[in-house]
Amino acid sequence: MGSSDSLQPQAIGLIFGFPAVATAAVALRIYSRALTRSFGADDWVICLAIIFYWAETFTSYKVIIYTYIGYNVGDIPKDAPTVLGSKYAYATELIYNPILALVKTSILLFLLRLTGQKKSVRQAIWALLILNGVAAIITFFITVFHCLPIASNWNPVAYPNAKCLNFANFVTGTASVSIFTDFLALMLPTWIVYELQMRWNQKIMLIGILSFGLLTVTAGVVRVILLDNYDRHIPENYTHTVLFCVSTIEVGLSFVAACAPSFKPLVARFLPKLFGASSRYQNGSTGRSGRARQGYNLHDASNFSRNQHERNVTLVEANDAEGGYGPKRGDTKNGITMTTQLEVTWDKSARVEQHTNTSSMESLVRAD
Repeated sequence: MGSSDSLQPQAIGLIFGFPAVATAAVALRIYSRALTRSFGADDWVICLAIIFYWAETFTSYKVIIYTYIGYNVGDIPKDAPTVLGSKYAYATELIYNPILALVKTSILLFLLRLTGQKKSVRQAIWALLILNGVAAIITFFITVFHCLPIASNWNPVAYPNAKCLNFANFVTGTASVSIFTDFLALMLPTWIVYELQMRWNQKIMLIGILSFGLLTVTAGVVRVILLDNYDRHIPENYTHTVLFCVSTIEVGLSFVAACAPSFKPLVARFLPKLFGASSRYQNGSTGRSGRARQGYNLHDASNFSRNQHERNVTLVEANDAEGGYGPKRGDTKNGITMTTQLEVTWDKSARVEQHTNTSSMESLVRAD
């Protein structure tokens, strides 16, 4: 069968296109972590999330095929396997929210890895991690039992007395919780960067890099508005639409937002002039004046603890009178690694080859 104005090819293109983009983003992230040797828990979580995303892509494809999404209602055959299609739709609903929760967990774990955080910031990150986990569990069980008996989710005709939540309220309510936690996670970078001792243009750049989550928040808001309007005013030709794909668009953008901050080492390696760095990214560069210019590498908590036996460490509080942006006077002959809370590390290797000043948070931008 066929229809000249079928939207099904576009729907299939969307549900495979965005997972492909997300997979490319995760692959680049893994490569970037390999360059900096900083693969951590946040990267494992994003890898798990991409597996679930492809599982959702498979179930979404089955929904499109079996329920004839994109076709006009009049073109759907009488013997269409609607029950089977509804089973896959139910599976898609179950997978959707855990994916977003995992991506958000990856973002929060990344922020937690940045060493030298103020205690209040770390506590806020942990609180949001717990809130995100609890919200994901509650949302999952609400999704499982939003119709009782459960079989009525895919075969309502066989269960005329089934008890179900209002579907529009269900979708809008669960999506609103996700958007709320997205917004809280989006506020953290501003808080983290606010007290960094660096120029305001660098602060703005850093906040921008860490705030790619705005893509996810925007996509989530658009999704909930479109679906709420559709579910409350279902059109007669309800299958002739690609609105079903708006969820996979939101998820795909969330992967890009989560992976974007990790691309800096790649950009600095292949487009060094963009950050004013040399092609030898890890060793920094030397300016025209002959002094070592300041380039930033990503030193996470796991690397710090793993290499602690090779380094002498001095901790300087953020409000210490001697704290400042750059090395302390009298110590310029040592290579210095500095965190956002001014955790200063003297590298033994720097005595042989002078390394540039680095910061786990400031590694995402470049100072002139």
